[in-house]
Amino acid sequence: MQIINIDKLNTGDILGKSLFRSNGDLLLASGYELEPETIELMRKRGIMYVHVMNEVSKDIQPQELISDTIRHMANTTTKEAFDAVGVIEDIKSVEKAEDIAKRLQTDNRFKNVIKMPAMKRVVSSILEEVLSNPSVMFSSMRMRTGSDGADYEHAVDTTILSISIGQSFKYSQAELRQLGVAAMLHDIGKIILGEMREKNDFELNADEKMLLREHPVYSSIILDENEEGSYVEQSVAMQHHEQIDGNGFPRGLSSEDLPPLKNNQKQGTIHRFAQILAVANTYDNLVSGTGNGRVYTPEEAITAILNGRAGAWNKYVVTALTSIVQCYPIGVTVKIKDNSSKRFVGYRGIVSKENREEQTKPTIILTHDANDKEITPNMVDFADEKVMQLVVDL
Repeated sequence: MQIINIDKLNTGDILGKSLFRSNGDLLLASGYELEPETIELMRKRGIMYVHVMNEVSKDIQPQELISDTIRHMANTTTKEAFDAVGVIEDIKSVEKAEDIAKRLQTDNRFKNVIKMPAMKRVVSSILEEVLSNPSVMFSSMRMRTGSDGADYEHAVDTTILSISIGQSFKYSQAELRQLGVAAMLHDIGKIILGEMREKNDFELNADEKMLLREHPVYSSIILDENEEGSYVEQSVAMQHHEQIDGNGFPRGLSSEDLPPLKNNQKQGTIHRFAQILAVANTYDNLVSGTGNGRVYTPEEAITAILNGRAGAWNKYVVTALTSIVQCYPIGVTVKIKDNSSKRFVGYRGIVSKENREEQTKPTIILTHDANDKEITPNMVDFADEKVMQLVVDL
């Protein structure tokens, strides 16, 4: 299968992977022959990319860390939790942050509104699948943008990524479950802010920006109201926007740039789980276009995090992220900017097999030459190249 930008789809293309609505219901089944009306429907639903079956890519099978079944169950459970909080009331931008926090703590409607046993079962299911697929990397092409299901997809993707990173540091299953629950509900405090949370940064006024910066506090309070003794999860949710240099929010905490291990945890610094969640959250925000509205490719998002343009994060966590995320996902089209032999510079093709050790050197089915002319498909393994530079071509 090949990943195709919605704007490059043609009438008659065959859908390679089923599409689902945000509530888990089937939208279009794999094998469906696309028509102009169908393509327009997908565009209106905020779908950016789809998997397409064609002769060249028929043997390419993208790998996923979790199954569609578990993903849909996670989306549904998270949607139920978010909806349960969202229907209570919307907060207006004229309200004071401290008044909102007090109301969350005193309004009994927020108490036990989330089905925490169901949420924990979902996290356990995700954890089980991640642990059972140690060789599979995180496929991070966000297929959808816009408000339809964005909150739930962000929660689920951030949870998968957080658990995968935590696994890199040999966390116990109990620790990974705590991290997973915190990741799944880290943004639930945003839900009470209604339409404010759907705006890009440049669309927010000063009061709205201030309230949104307090959403980790609201998430922590809501967790406290729904799960007694969830002190770790509350702290992690509270701190998922804190940066190690002290320039994060809502409290401006800092931390030493050490591996996020229990022995390195010091009182008054950012919780080690929060340092992981912060990186996972930032990455998914970049590839989904949350914030400034620009949708980053996986490679661009990783680069922004590595060079500090997306914040100051724990370098050990960032290194773990780079070994887990597919910068060039299987099925995506790439263009070769440079390679040792210079023979294939300018060529274009489809990634058919990842190279986990050196992601810029995958196996590619070359389909176009340097003059962008179609060629007989040619599968080339670039693992032995000394120099290799790629760019995602979407």
